[in-house]
Amino acid sequence: MKQVPPPFTDVEIDTQPHGFYEGYSLPIAVVSKTAMSLLVVWALIFPLSAGDVLSRVNSSLLDIFNTFYVLSVGLFAWFLAIVAILPSTGRRRLGPEGEKPEFSTFSWFAMMFGAGLGVGLMVYATAEPIGLWGSNPEIVRGNVEPNTVEALQSAYRYSFMNYGFHAWSIYVVTGLSLAYYAYTRDMPLTIRSALTPILGRSINGALGHVVDILGVVATILGVSVTIGFGVSQLVEGAYSISGIEWLLQPGVDGGAPVPSTVGLLVALVLVMGLSVISAVSGVGRGVKYLSNLNLILSCVLLLTFAVFGSFLFAMTTYAKALVD
Repeated sequence: MKQVPPPFTDVEIDTQPHGFYEGYSLPIAVVSKTAMSLLVVWALIFPLSAGDVLSRVNSSLLDIFNTFYVLSVGLFAWFLAIVAILPSTGRRRLGPEGEKPEFSTFSWFAMMFGAGLGVGLMVYATAEPIGLWGSNPEIVRGNVEPNTVEALQSAYRYSFMNYGFHAWSIYVVTGLSLAYYAYTRDMPLTIRSALTPILGRSINGALGHVVDILGVVATILGVSVTIGFGVSQLVEGAYSISGIEWLLQPGVDGGAPVPSTVGLLVALVLVMGLSVISAVSGVGRGVKYLSNLNLILSCVLLLTFAVFGSFLFAMTTYAKALVD
């Protein structure tokens, strides 16, 4: 019987021995920073051009990879369900044998919630289903009329597909791959480590650098979008509570008011300051405590709407949409 070769785990990443980039890969850090700086400068100096080009690129990617994306996300969700259900994998612990988790399950979930879907959910919890109530694939196909009782189920179906188990499955597959290779096989905590079964030893060269650079840039862009949503929401929330006029400015062509530039800058400085303080204090202190508070307040907000709103409608609609 042919013996199965041991898995490849010898990932080699040259890091700086001293200086500002001590412990980090110089090519990955410099190229990532340069790419992000160029994107930011481009967006600041030529906002219309940048917006138009990025919008066209986004549309092209959707046209090409839309079906692949939908099928992949569905596959991720079912794969994770099977992994969780099977005793051999569902009970397996990541990390050295006998080592206790650094955080409680609640704190771990709170940090994942805050970093992954927290702000997006708060921004689109209402906007998403209302928007899809007027237009979603079932409505486009002519199966139901928009903004009717019949359209509610499909509206929530696609809302949950965007923010439910399917969305979480993307994060979990990525996180599970990184955690397995980093904490069980003691490999570097980078994107390239998770791709070693596919790319093998070539991951140690320029290809591995490209993978990690794309991972860094994609992560920064994703966090930037989240911060952008959060800052806008903070300004509008502050205006709703205080009524301070300079926080908002008239919308385009007489449309609804939008956050003013001054309001956005003040909110951005505030959010970034709190983020820096939280990050500097460490994951085990500031990040954990803020995440726990964030999740508790989110649950209180959800229960407030569920109990004091249309409780029966909410519970039955959520359950149907989740099954759907």
